Amino acid sequence: MYHQRALKSLIILSTVIVLAICTIERVPAQKKEDAPAKASAKETKATPAKRKVRLPNHYGKLNLSDTQREKIYKIQTEYKSQIDSLKKQLADLNAKKDAECAEVLTTSQKSILGEILAQIEKKKTAKKKN
Repeated sequence: MYHQRALKSLIILSTVIVLAICTIERVPAQKKEDAPAKASAKETKATPAKRKVRLPNHYGKLNLSDTQREKIYKIQTEYKSQIDSLKKQLADLNAKKDAECAEVLTTSQKSILGEILAQIEKKKTAKKKN
């Protein structure tokens, strides 16, 4: 019973880590692009709908025309479903790999790993609260 819970916890934690790694590259770029957007509040009010697609990193500094922006948005939209599918495949493969690796461990090693992962999770939640 404990073995199954530890294995499930390991799979969930590895999935969370993979998703965090996949999205961490986007966070700094979003913060950088938010500052100029606030400065040009009049321009953002003129735009009726907020875009879900963003320009790639540093493209906002290139003085793109509206036509160029629209073409880039279209390209990104076309590839988004393929990229999302690949990210899901990557997460599934990582979860499968982690599960197989956990099967190699002895019961005592699994319990130690569970404690280590629990400590790491506590530290992460403590950092999020601060």
